[in-house]
Amino acid sequence: MAIATAATAVPQQNVQILSYHGRQFVSGLDWHPLDSPTAYMKEAREYGRRHKMDIIAIRRARNVIQAGFVARSAGAMKGMYSLAATLAGQLGDSWLAAWRIAPDEPRYALVAVLDGAIIPNADLVASAADVQKRVAQLLSRSITFDAMFLPEEFGLGGQLLDIEALLQPGNLKREYALRPLAFGMSTGEWVKVGVLGLAVTAGAVGYLQWQAHKQEVARRAAAAAEAARLAELQALSQRSGEQLPVQALEHPWAKRPGVATFLQTCNGAIDRLPLAIAGWRFTSAQCDGVLLSTNYRREGNSTAVDFLAATEGHFADQPAFFDEGNGAALKLTFEPPLAGDDELLEASPALADLTSWLHGQGLAPTIKEMAVVVPMPEPLPGQPAPQAPPPPDFKHFELSFNTALPPAIVLQGIPNQGLRLREIKTLLQSDQLAWSVTGDLYVK
Repeated sequence: MAIATAATAVPQQNVQILSYHGRQFVSGLDWHPLDSPTAYMKEAREYGRRHKMDIIAIRRARNVIQAGFVARSAGAMKGMYSLAATLAGQLGDSWLAAWRIAPDEPRYALVAVLDGAIIPNADLVASAADVQKRVAQLLSRSITFDAMFLPEEFGLGGQLLDIEALLQPGNLKREYALRPLAFGMSTGEWVKVGVLGLAVTAGAVGYLQWQAHKQEVARRAAAAAEAARLAELQALSQRSGEQLPVQALEHPWAKRPGVATFLQTCNGAIDRLPLAIAGWRFTSAQCDGVLLSTNYRREGNSTAVDFLAATEGHFADQPAFFDEGNGAALKLTFEPPLAGDDELLEASPALADLTSWLHGQGLAPTIKEMAVVVPMPEPLPGQPAPQAPPPPDFKHFELSFNTALPPAIVLQGIPNQGLRLREIKTLLQSDQLAWSVTGDLYVK
């Protein structure tokens, strides 16, 4: 029987320690390919030193040497085993596995291997919902697994994984064990490096065959795509001020500022625009939270030279003149903080609350449901066309309305869970500003 014990997390890692048959197995390693076939331990030490991780597991797959890193402070230590490496040593070069870690535990473990290499961010323990979403993401990309071991409750087919049998003490090898990452090389390691160098040199011709090259290209492309996704997730987390789950990459509302931030950015910037600059009069402005574009029109004897001088250093670039030099466009750019990954509300009550609130302000919104299109993943080199992505887990409604008052005043206190503003426009008409607002409501 597996016993899950709590583990201390380290930055960007969710390290968990599981117990089977009296042995301890570590999940959540940071798996990283090692490029040098002869000096891979030196490369591993440099990576461990940079990322402050001092425990390691080494995997020598068919076409890659791979290291799994973890910090001693996360509870990992010599004598424990890498969960992913132990399974990869027994299940082959291409498989996906998930299982409930114990009957009385709501959490599931996940491991995935492609071309003999453990897929980064696919060695983890998480809730059933998070593991199911990660499985769906892997299956929607350009990856075909030779075998899948999934629990019946996932409803995705595949075989059941007998984790108790796989992790019996008799199946454990020394190569699956974790070891300290000493920052130096022993005499024995130098001897091993020399022997390995001779072996690699002797087998270089076979290793560089075209088929192996194609597999390596595919593996690196998959690793690069995953690294890009994780980098995007980290950037979103930094701008939102919280560590977002990987599912946030598929949620458009997680990539946009909240209502209050949007209003402060856009309505605030429009309020600060002068009504006249060197004889040129304000006519209109529009803002999407990232870019504000505003137009001015020449009056009287004002000139473009005067307008250039008056606006220099105050906007993102020089004015763009149009209409035979009688109009000018200016720009301001922003990078506001993001709102994060809201927990969405059910569609019916959310729409009722929002429309009721807007009607209570005397507004007449137009609301329509928009089709949610999940983009098809790009095929990776040497891989078949990817499976269709899973259907979206949210609905999208567009709303728009006009108002004679600034949105920052009109929208104070609006129900904003799952709501994002897309654009604010204002037009000067008969010495009065007329406003229009477009937004998006995301619901379950």
